[in-house]
Order: sequence, then C-alpha cells, then structure tokens
Amino acid sequence: MRRRDVDQAMTLPCYLRPLLWLSSVAAVLFAPLEHVCLAQPVPADAVPVVVSDVTRMELSRGQSFVGTVYPFRESDVGSAVDGRLVSLPIEDGQQLQRGDTLAELLRGLLEIERAGALAELDQRRQELAELEAGSRPEEVEQATAEAEALQATLVYAESRLNRLEKLFERGTATTDELQDGQTELRRIKAQLRAKQAAQTMVEAGPRKETIAQAAAAVAVQDAVVQRIDDQLTKHTIRAPFDGWVVERYTEEGEWVTRGGLVARVAELDRVKVVVQLPELYVASLRPGTDVRLEFDAAPLQPWIGKVEQIVPQADLRSRSFPVQVVLENRIVDDQPTLRGGMLARAWLPVGARGEVTVVPKDALVLGTGMPLVYVVDAIGSANGASTGTVRPVPVTLGATVAGSVEVSGAVEPGQLVVTRGNERLKPGAAVKFSGTQAP
Repeated sequence: MRRRDVDQAMTLPCYLRPLLWLSSVAAVLFAPLEHVCLAQPVPADAVPVVVSDVTRMELSRGQSFVGTVYPFRESDVGSAVDGRLVSLPIEDGQQLQRGDTLAELLRGLLEIERAGALAELDQRRQELAELEAGSRPEEVEQATAEAEALQATLVYAESRLNRLEKLFERGTATTDELQDGQTELRRIKAQLRAKQAAQTMVEAGPRKETIAQAAAAVAVQDAVVQRIDDQLTKHTIRAPFDGWVVERYTEEGEWVTRGGLVARVAELDRVKVVVQLPELYVASLRPGTDVRLEFDAAPLQPWIGKVEQIVPQADLRSRSFPVQVVLENRIVDDQPTLRGGMLARAWLPVGARGEVTVVPKDALVLGTGMPLVYVVDAIGSANGASTGTVRPVPVTLGATVAGSVEVSGAVEPGQLVVTRGNERLKPGAAVKFSGTQAP
C-alpha cells in the first residue's frame, strides 16, 4: 500500500480498517484489466496476414497410394514427306511453343515449281479479267469501221458488175470478165457478213461460257499453287503443342522417309499421375475428386489434383484399376518442377467416412521436416484491425476436399490459422489481419 493509504487506515476505527485493506488489494489485482479493456496500438513489426478458421468436415479418410508421373500429352512427331534434313534447330530438354520449327527438309525444287506456278496463275487471272471487262470502245469502233469499209467495197463491186453486164450485152465484154465480176461481188458480200457478225460479237462482249472456262482455268492453276504450298508446309516440321523436347530421333543431313520420326514432344504444363487402385476402393471414388499428392522431388509445395478418369479395365494380375489424376505443374526458370517418370504418393479419399479436422491448403507450410500451420493466439484489436501472435503447430496430413486438407495434431476447430503471409513468419511473431477468409 502507498504511504498515504497507510496513514488514512490508522485514523479509521478498527472495524473499518479491513475494508480499506481489501479495496487496496483489489485495486492492485485488477489494475492490469484497465489496459486489457483499452485499445492497444498495433506493434510496429506486426506482419499483415490473411487468416481462416479451422473447421470440422465429414469426408472419407485418405489413404496413400503410389503413382507415377506422366506428361499430360506426348507426341512422336514425324515427317509427312520424303526428304533430306537440312536443319534441326532443337535440343533435348528445350521448351517449345506450338508451331515452333522442329526440323526443315530440302525444298529448293519446290520453290522453283512454285514460282513457275504463280506466274502461270497470274497470266490466267489477267485473261479472266480481260474477258470480264468486256469489249473496249476502241475495239467496237474498229469493228464498225471495217464493216463500213466492206460496205463501200460492196457498192463499188455492184456498180462494176452492172457495167460489165451492159458491156456483155453489147458484145464488148467477155464471159470471163462477167463471171469474174459476179464472183468478186459474192466474195465481198460474204466478207461483209463476217465483219458484221464480228461487230455484233464485239459489241455484245465475250460469251458467258468463255468467261466460265477462263475462271475454271484460274481455279485449276490456283489448286496447283496450293498443292505446292502444302508440300512446302510439310517440308517444315513444327511442334503440335506447347511442351518440351524429350528426345531427338535424327540428325542434320540424314534422309527422312515419309512417316519417319524426328522428335518426341511432351506437354508438361499439366501432368497426369497414374495410380493403381485396388478393386476394393474403386466404387467409392468418383471423377472430379480432389486428391492431395506428395513428390519426393518437390516436397516444399502443396500439390492438389483432380481425378480425371478411372479406367474400367483392371490389370488381371494385380486386380487394380488405373486412376488418372491431373494437376497443374509449376514452371521454374522455364523448367517443369514435375517431370515424366517421377514417383508420387496420392492420398485418395477411399477410407471410412467420419468427421475430420481440415484447414485450407494455403495454411500448410512445408519444407521444415514436418508440415505445420501457424495458429494465431492472444487475439486482440487495435485501430479497426485484429492482432495476435502466432505459433507453429506440426500436423499430419490426410485427404483433400474442396481446397481444404485433412490434418491431425494440436489444432482445434474454431482456431485461426494463417493462410497468406505464412511463408515469412517466425514463432511468436506479431500479426495483424482484418476479418477471416472463408474456408
């Protein structure tokens, strides 16, 4: 007690002094609660995080099965034509985009044929354009003038024949001269009819049948060019999809036959994990089920895939069914983290159903020997935000469902675990957060 309180107690009657002592003790005991009820400032070193609740869920317990990693797609790319390989710009392990060149075959003769075919196509197109344009005014005028010239010649031939007939009647012209005049007149009339017909044709323009024939000739020649282009395209062998070169089958300078293999390309942006599932558990598994996977080659990251297919034909020796689990790979420095042939352990939810404790998969911190989560303790509030301290809790992992992972250990439903920002936390670190993320 303070000195002033002691002096005051000595002046009180004896029966009231115990009351003063009790009030002093209570003041000492409950003095810290004043500070608890008041808002505390946020620690300067508090780490901003996102938290979520630990919950209970009913699901089938997970069991571990061994599987193997396979590329999502794999293609042995071959040549569609015969030819000599002049370029092979790829190496084993090289990353490719769809359409990238894998190899090129010799194509000099095809280039020459294409140039000639293009020239022929241009000529036929010009002929078609000339026909479609119709007769030019100059051509019509020329045909008209020629017809008029023959008309004038016809008039002259008729008058000359009339004179010959009169002379023949007088006996001053011979029979041969008269027949020559008649023949000349008939010849000029025939020429005039031909010129008049030609004039009519020029004025009417080309026949539609002629235009159609020219258009067909253009189409035929265009098909010739397309055939050569198709051959040229086949002389360049390209990647069928995004992926990596797994193996090369040939080298520059070698002769490649039609159907001969050039390289193997594997898509690894996604991978398949094939697990052999005993027939006892097949009926309890469905496509689309979440599956947690573990890889010895990548133990520091949580991996969750989905059951894509359950092959309905068992291996007759083991009575197990292949289950294909598909998951997204992680590409680091242009290289896939998961590669074909790696060992995997898949936790399939095929055990007995029951209530289990689950946390969001983002709450898991791996790479410390045993998986752990950071639980938030000593929760308070300050300046509109929640604060607390964290402690690591080791957990054992089980099956996966809807983005959450079954855990067992010293975690209880209702506790808060850090789901974002946990990679930089240390035991006892101060954290701040606003609300909780839905599990």
